[in-house]
Amino acid sequence: MSDPSTQLCFKLGRVVRRVQQYYEQRLHPFDLTPSQFFVLDALWSKDSVSIGELGEQVALDTSTITGILDRLERNGLVERHQNPTDRRSVLVTLTDRARELEPQVMPIVKELDVSLRHSFPAADMSVFERLLDSFTDVLDKTATSKEDAGQKGD
Repeated sequence: MSDPSTQLCFKLGRVVRRVQQYYEQRLHPFDLTPSQFFVLDALWSKDSVSIGELGEQVALDTSTITGILDRLERNGLVERHQNPTDRRSVLVTLTDRARELEPQVMPIVKELDVSLRHSFPAADMSVFERLLDSFTDVLDKTATSKEDAGQKGD
């Protein structure tokens, strides 16, 4: 039997859990979860977007995004409005309260990013970033080919 700790996905999962724990601890005083933060961060970059576009930006499906938006809306951080150019679509916008939160929360993200980047040579970080992008591409292609195979069998 193989040792799970030697498997690449196990190692990646462990890193993801550590990053998640870091964000959970530091975002707790702001009553935010990491998922809520990532949605807000996407909206801080581009406000007033559709739920579908927001889901693509943060790589989450519509039902997951909807649950996160429900909580953010209850906390007064986002609002949903009908898209004036497409009545079938809903736009998500930040509230003033969410905009005021950005300068308080973003240093948390920058702190971890700077710390990680300064822990390794710049050339290694550049390779690491390319590898992460490549992993995502491979996994996207794998998921797409499996979905296509499933549809052909219907």
